[in-house]
Amino acid sequence: MKEQKKKIVLLSAFYEPFMSGAEQMVKEIAEKLGSRYDIVLITARLDANLETIEERPTFTLVRVGFGNFLDKYLYAFLASWKLRQYKPDIVHAIMESYAGGALFFSKYTYGQAKRVLTLQSDLNHYSAWKVFLMNLFWKITHSAADHITSISNFLIKRTKSFGISEEKIELIPNGVDFSKIKDSTVIRQKNKVLAVGRLNSQKGLEYLLQAWPDILKSVPDAQLVIVGEGDMRGELESMIDNLKIQDSVVLKGNKSHKEVLLEMQEASVFVLPSLAEGQGIVFIEAQMCGLPVIGTNVGGIVDIIQNNKNGLLIKPRSAEVITKAVISILTDDELANNLRQNALKTVRQYDWKLIIDKIEHMYEALV
Repeated sequence: MKEQKKKIVLLSAFYEPFMSGAEQMVKEIAEKLGSRYDIVLITARLDANLETIEERPTFTLVRVGFGNFLDKYLYAFLASWKLRQYKPDIVHAIMESYAGGALFFSKYTYGQAKRVLTLQSDLNHYSAWKVFLMNLFWKITHSAADHITSISNFLIKRTKSFGISEEKIELIPNGVDFSKIKDSTVIRQKNKVLAVGRLNSQKGLEYLLQAWPDILKSVPDAQLVIVGEGDMRGELESMIDNLKIQDSVVLKGNKSHKEVLLEMQEASVFVLPSLAEGQGIVFIEAQMCGLPVIGTNVGGIVDIIQNNKNGLLIKPRSAEVITKAVISILTDDELANNLRQNALKTVRQYDWKLIIDKIEHMYEALV
């Protein structure tokens, strides 16, 4: 008699077409483990044109809500109620916020399932009051989990501060797909500096723009390309005008993942002066593409960048430090090459194949 597959319900408030780093982990689990487990992914509908249920090749996609922006606020209640009908062995929430809320309520709507929470968020750059409220909420949701995985040691440290036992916590980072780097004909452009991220206060891009005039003094032909979109676009455009750097700075807006990887393969150096990062998957992707990287010593970035070995780790909120770091890589070929070669070795630990193996092992241990 064939053994019945264990059932797993994945909770993620966002999914295709609303994707970022956390949702990529959801996608990898659903697509790569669907042959081993009976997987149902419950997400918020958010758009009335999207179907409420889809049978994908390896999993069932269920969307809850009314098809508008309110769905993410209702998600914790709707998803925790919906999952009852699937009678899962494991409920796995990816992200502490909306999905974490759904995981908490699932304790009462279907308490028989083992509950897993994957930590992805770092909001500690926000106001003290907001951080206080989020920490209070996180303490409640963390306590509802039977097992916790974290994408960085930084988030593990935060979890321990809530009084969560170390035995319940496991480090499982987000990964990258090395098969995406196939085009060996891409030509790297000399002195092209690349930044990729949402145009918001968390990414610290204003400090990069402040540094740019001094970078141009040492490397006059340098070009800065910023990929991403967000609520700070207008402010950054004004800064570019005021600093008179329009001829060497381009805001390219949102690009597909494939286009972002091509940008990375063309660039000379990657820099993102973030003020907070749960992990910083773009640094890993840049390293995978053979780019020397510059990142700030905040959040999960310190797990990725080993200073002066596979990248440069700098303090946040400093245009002067950014200037020195960018110039050092653009003007020192030996340094750039050493950082690049070391990164190509260390980045191998983030192969999705290895990450998914860890997640499967965790599921097996729970059931």
